[in-house]
Amino acid sequence: MRVYTVHCRPYWQAPEAAAGDAPVTLVREGFSWFAAALPPLWALWHRQWLAAIALAGAAVLLNLVAALFGPGGLLAPLVGAGALLWLGCEANDIRRWSLRRAGWREAGIVCARSRDEAEWRYHDARRRASAIA
Repeated sequence: MRVYTVHCRPYWQAPEAAAGDAPVTLVREGFSWFAAALPPLWALWHRQWLAAIALAGAAVLLNLVAALFGPGGLLAPLVGAGALLWLGCEANDIRRWSLRRAGWREAGIVCARSRDEAEWRYHDARRRASAIA
C-alpha cells in the first residue's frame, strides 16, 4: 500500500472549492526516482518553474566547483550522486511545500495501491461523510 496526501485547490482558483467540490492533487509519500534521475525535468513536469531553474543552476555550480577545486577522481561523481539521492528522498516533500505556498490546503491522507484508487477512496469517504451529515 502506498500513502498519498490529498491537496485541495484554493477557493479563489476554483469556484467549486467553496461548495466542497475542489479539484484535488495527490502527492505520494516516499522516494521519487524521476526526481533523482532528471531533477529539472521533474520540476518542470510538476510546474515548479523556479525549482527547475534552481536545480539546473545547482547542477552547473556543483560541476564547476568540483572541476575547479576538486582533487579529481571519484569525489565529484560521489557528491553528485549523493545530491541526487537526497533530492529523490525530499522531492515529494518539496512538492507539498510548494503546494502549501500556492494556497493549496492539505485535505487528508489516503492509503491505496494506486493513484486512481487513492483518489476514488478520498472522494468516496467525502461522499459518505456528507451523506451522514
